[in-house]
Amino acid sequence: MKKIIPVLSAGFGEGHNAAARAVVAAINRESVGAEAEFHDIFLEAYGQEKAHKQRDSYIQVANRFPKLWGCMYAALHTLPLVEISLPFLGPVRRRLMELLDSTQPKIVISAYPLYNYQIERRWKLSDPARPYIITVVTDSVSVNRAWHRAYSDVYVTPNQATADVMIKQGVPKEKILAYGFPVSDKLASRSSATASGRPRVLLMLNPGRKDAVQMARALSELEIDLTVTVGKDAEFKGAVEAAVAGRAEVLGWTDRITALMLSSHIVISKAGGATTHECVAAGVPMIISQVIPGQESGNARLIVEHDAGCLGLTPESMKSAVASAFADDFKVWRRWKKNVESLGDAQGATRIAQLVKERLAQ
Repeated sequence: MKKIIPVLSAGFGEGHNAAARAVVAAINRESVGAEAEFHDIFLEAYGQEKAHKQRDSYIQVANRFPKLWGCMYAALHTLPLVEISLPFLGPVRRRLMELLDSTQPKIVISAYPLYNYQIERRWKLSDPARPYIITVVTDSVSVNRAWHRAYSDVYVTPNQATADVMIKQGVPKEKILAYGFPVSDKLASRSSATASGRPRVLLMLNPGRKDAVQMARALSELEIDLTVTVGKDAEFKGAVEAAVAGRAEVLGWTDRITALMLSSHIVISKAGGATTHECVAAGVPMIISQVIPGQESGNARLIVEHDAGCLGLTPESMKSAVASAFADDFKVWRRWKKNVESLGDAQGATRIAQLVKERLAQ
């Protein structure tokens, strides 16, 4: 029987899926003695239409009512809301158990904490059939306790700062591995930008923002090479193109994000888990355009408190931050660049693959 390692995720936030896919790629690249498989259990349990509606509802609440989402996130941190929700997620539990029964894995990797609670209810710790659980924590610095109220054999964190927070929350130090956020190995080459020539800026716009078009217009007025990504909304793309009036490259959906990130001096984006840690891995300073209260707060703190970029939450402050970064012969940018390169690397997924290889060898 072929050995399978299920890597579990869910589409509620970009970080979960990005981390899970990077882990799958690393395990299968490193030839650990088993094959990793990506599984979005919500998608498999409910089907594409319903799962996407659930995801879109989450995104709408987070974007339109950030304070409400912040309250919900705080409640998850202090109250057993995940445990209370389990009886209402029967399809998810059934699909997860079908997967585990059919694959009988020795190791399960979870990038979404809800699955840990369901696995915990299935097996006692002493049960020899219980798989070894590796939890990939996609929160940074501000860690919700929901990640570790259910059992896991080890927790992989994006950085040591996050590990320290979890230790203070009561997680045993020996169960925490500060391996780094799992990202694509394509980022390992790091940014090629230097303190010379015309500055290159990548603006990743969130169509859900009312002032998104104004952000693009403000930046296009600077003497920089600006690329703006806008997603799949054709109408929104047209509005941005009209606003920049040929002064910037505007892209809809694109598979060039990694290449653009590696060639840019600065990335401007919301403080999502995947994007923030991709910038860290690539060694690219970041200007944060939006912070959703809760899980994104820690990502913003990571960048700002380590002087690896700054906040630019309005079109005016964003424009000013970019101009200041490149003034006086790139003085501020040089400092940001040095600091972001010290925050991490692109080897998180590879380290998880090596851990899997060692566990299987045992």
